[in-house]
Amino acid sequence: MSPKIFSAAEKQRLKESMFFAGLELLKELGMTHMSVEKITAAAGIGKSTFYNFFLSKEDFVLQLIEFNRSRFWRAVAEMLGDREKLTVSEGKQVLRGIINNNDSVYQYLTPEDEQKLADAMPDKGAADIDEETETLKRLFAMFEGVRPDPDHAVISNLLKILALTAESKALLHESGYQRTQEKLFGLLFGCIFEEGGHE
Repeated sequence: MSPKIFSAAEKQRLKESMFFAGLELLKELGMTHMSVEKITAAAGIGKSTFYNFFLSKEDFVLQLIEFNRSRFWRAVAEMLGDREKLTVSEGKQVLRGIINNNDSVYQYLTPEDEQKLADAMPDKGAADIDEETETLKRLFAMFEGVRPDPDHAVISNLLKILALTAESKALLHESGYQRTQEKLFGLLFGCIFEEGGHE
């Protein structure tokens, strides 16, 4: 029996089906307990089909991260519409959305999971300041009121600190959590937008 040939549209549909199913399993079970069998069962496909698209579970998670990134850029482009730039207020909304996004894969990964990803695909798993800087430049080009000389390394670190704070919420004082996040966002926004930037 010859292997099934999928059209480009079928391939895209199958991958998306696995990504959405896998994301829910990742949220529920974490990466360690999210097996290929569980992903394919939740997506309603055979296990062998999974390996037509992914080398391993780690490869799947890395591609899921990329899939979410492309969804993010599409959402920003839709928000932009036919305008040249987003307002400062909209820019802040986008930045808050990055941190408060329930579909962000990283918040469901343990440090051990992140190490497995880095080991499985060293070229994809490691933090790269040049890549992060290019991503921030691309994003800031869509915002009004951005400082002429933003410190991309500091901004990248602040975004990571905000993400770590959100991921470690249970370890922090609940009564001060929201105020802490607001202080960190204030610091982040001050590093990105010019003073008196119009909302």
